Amino acid sequence: MKKNNFLPEVARKVTFGAAIIAFVATSSTLLTGCNKSNASEPTPSTSEPTTTAGVRTTGYFPNGKQLDGTGTSNGFFWSLYYTGGSASITNGSAAGNFSATYSGVTDVVVGVGYNPGSAQNIGYNVGSLTGSYNTVGIYGWTTSPLIEYYVVELGSNIAGTQVNTVSSDGHTYTFYRHQQVSQPSIQGTATFWQYLDNWGGSSTGANHSVNMANHVNNWKSNGGEGFGAYNYQILSLEAYGGKSGSINATVW
Repeated sequence: MKKNNFLPEVARKVTFGAAIIAFVATSSTLLTGCNKSNASEPTPSTSEPTTTAGVRTTGYFPNGKQLDGTGTSNGFFWSLYYTGGSASITNGSAAGNFSATYSGVTDVVVGVGYNPGSAQNIGYNVGSLTGSYNTVGIYGWTTSPLIEYYVVELGSNIAGTQVNTVSSDGHTYTFYRHQQVSQPSIQGTATFWQYLDNWGGSSTGANHSVNMANHVNNWKSNGGEGFGAYNYQILSLEAYGGKSGSINATVW
């Protein structure tokens, strides 16, 4: 049981307070010489937490970050998410064409494709790509189970454990799997797996294709978590860590 020390404490505070009053009364001449305008006061910090450059924790975005835009144009689904800096997307007059610019972003994922996706053959042409970026390729999500996946055509996204390799469209992709624990996702903060197929040897200004069935079938057989119901699936550019640049690309 806790002992009640209320009365002795009150007496101690009264005695201490009387001593403070006496001290202030005898020191008033010292206080009149104090110039407050010369005193330095602390300035409240208005800076926000930053993300360490080069450190990537998820393909999605921090909690509280609102949707910057999704929609349809000429029968294609488009999506733009970013945090920090600035970013924008413009849908071209031709179906499946888009251009995007970004500057000083903490993270941006922007692109055009399908909602829902499928195990389809996706054609694309990256007409121009300037500045700095992390990946360009096919990016998407499934639900039940919740999985975030990449097929990296340009750049690199390597995390977790190497599983095997996949031969598709004349290229060899290295498959990595990585668990995200209590990270933001399309279903809020969650624990989920990333499937990352890395090649990175594509080029700009030419037509290319991605046979998604080859990747999906390997993920189903060797990913350890199976594969869920398709959510969106886009040809996307991702950049993070303060990068700036632009892309013009077409998907079909």
